[in-house]
Amino acid sequence: MPRLLPGKGSAAGSDAAQLFRYDAPRRVRDTVIDFTSLGLPEDVRLALAEAFWSHVGIFSESYIHTQWRHLKTFGQFARESGAVGGLTDLQRGLLLRYIEWLNAHRRPGGQPWAKSTRAAAYATLRTLLQWVERCRPGVIASIEYPFNAFPGRDSDSLPHSKMPAHELRALLRACEADIARIRAAREAARAQRLTDCGTPGTLGWLLQHVDQHCRGIVPSKRELSRSGQNSMRRTLKQLGGLKQVEPCLYPRVESLLPYYLALMIHTAGNPDPIAELERDCLQSLPLLDDRQVLVWFKARAHSVQRRTFSSTDRFEPPALVKEIAEWNERLRPLAPAALHERLLLYKGASGVTAMSSRTVQGALKSFRERHGLPRFTLVSIRPSVLASFYRATGDLRRVRTIANHARLSTTVRYVLTPEVQAQHRARIAGLQRAYIGHIQQPRATGTAMAPNGNGCVVPPGEVVSMFGFGCTDPFAGAAPGTHRGQLCTHFMGCFTCPNAIITPDPSTVARLLQARDHLRAAATALHPARWQAFYAPQLCILEEDILAL
Repeated sequence: MPRLLPGKGSAAGSDAAQLFRYDAPRRVRDTVIDFTSLGLPEDVRLALAEAFWSHVGIFSESYIHTQWRHLKTFGQFARESGAVGGLTDLQRGLLLRYIEWLNAHRRPGGQPWAKSTRAAAYATLRTLLQWVERCRPGVIASIEYPFNAFPGRDSDSLPHSKMPAHELRALLRACEADIARIRAAREAARAQRLTDCGTPGTLGWLLQHVDQHCRGIVPSKRELSRSGQNSMRRTLKQLGGLKQVEPCLYPRVESLLPYYLALMIHTAGNPDPIAELERDCLQSLPLLDDRQVLVWFKARAHSVQRRTFSSTDRFEPPALVKEIAEWNERLRPLAPAALHERLLLYKGASGVTAMSSRTVQGALKSFRERHGLPRFTLVSIRPSVLASFYRATGDLRRVRTIANHARLSTTVRYVLTPEVQAQHRARIAGLQRAYIGHIQQPRATGTAMAPNGNGCVVPPGEVVSMFGFGCTDPFAGAAPGTHRGQLCTHFMGCFTCPNAIITPDPSTVARLLQARDHLRAAATALHPARWQAFYAPQLCILEEDILAL
């Protein structure tokens, strides 16, 4: 029932309705997401905009940027093809044309897009259309989506960059050294505050003065330039400036960096989810008093990640999280409302903010140079930790559990390094040598000949078939449909036997090639029906199953 009277009320209601259009421009970080820039018909634009903000809008800002970039690709297709005239055009045929357009699309240099990039752009559109079908029934007709439009979509993606194990250990040692140095400096500052708080010009006096007269935050340059701040300004300069004094009160980005890197290494987490840790990320285990659970949210997977750690180790996440929360507690009232519950708060040049993968790039370079570390990126830490864990355990499923991957194939791409591949080759070669050595053991040969069940005399030792394969007892009844005492039906073609072991030595391969030539020649000499019944199946197995490898 309409409850607005004609006049100003209805006009205000109409204006309010216009303000809440889903396709209205919205700013996410530095990007303006404007659906009118896609060049789509109005009904299509409104349906996709509602699906986008209702489904994608709950994820992280970086994920929203990625999905918006993929949606702009569909807008480019719509402009170039002219195939989207309204909601009635959103059907299977349009999706097939979009897939063909993605396959034919080229970079400025002429190279085609990676299959994973094409699959991601198509998946974004498909997800939004499925949301419209599910949540706004009747807006579009039911669509029969193409099945597996980009098979093997990860086959041509670049492998994850990884750090060698010794570089990863060196990085962790550098983080622990910086953490120990920061802790020592804070302890020394705490002791000086107790002993020198009444002596002007000392660190203890300066810290006490900041707490009592500046609400616990060192004033900015502009505030220090005012009258009455000469002693504080002079003391601050003598002690090395803000870079040396502020970490005694609250963290800066360079002092918080080793904690952030250590958390990433211990958790094998992604850069942004670890940077977005909340202050209540620690949970206790009722049955284990000496361990705690670190919990964080991975927006891309839309799932909660969990890892347990020792609560007594001074360099493991529980101790680091508690220390950071106590260290930056005074910064919480000054942080933006959206960042109040963030763990990794620090004071930067423009005020209090939270750690992100973008804000640490400058501090990361000086950290590497100070410790003499080779160049590495934040995204290389997670695959490096997972690869190191796999090398230590050899259990791919445990690594998958730690990484919280949906598919085991994803974990394989993370842990596959040259060191792991060399380890696999050495292990497989060792198993093959042990197995071949076992089956090639010299068998004891008797002097007497043993009769089989039909009275036939079986010669002692190994019996060799026409293809060079040895058989301990061709009358053992190993072939399907035979019993002991009958000649094995595979004896004239032992390479077809399920128990056949084909070694890669040159003599065996030469026999198989010679057997293939004889079977091919027999096709011209024998009756076609006889050759098809007895020799064609053997030739098929030999060519397609054995020699093809």
